[in-house]
Amino acid sequence: MSDEVMRDPLDERYGLVGVRDLEEYAEALDRLLERGRRERFAALLSEAEAYAAAELLGRFAQLEPHGALNQLAASLASRLYSRLGA
Repeated sequence: MSDEVMRDPLDERYGLVGVRDLEEYAEALDRLLERGRRERFAALLSEAEAYAAAELLGRFAQLEPHGALNQLAASLASRLYSRLGA
């Protein structure tokens, strides 16, 4: 199965269809995060996986601190670190 076939249903489900550029994509992801904060959550990652994801997001965020996606990555990293108690 191609990546495109697998990606489309998720893009539709999470409201990422129709974005035209990185700024719109960052805005759509931000709305998705807000939605996620209101929904019930379940553990999907181990502690080690969450820490690795937080590290990668944090490093990405530092590449261009003022970029919309980078700020979103910083926010996600911060939330992961907070949940990890770091």
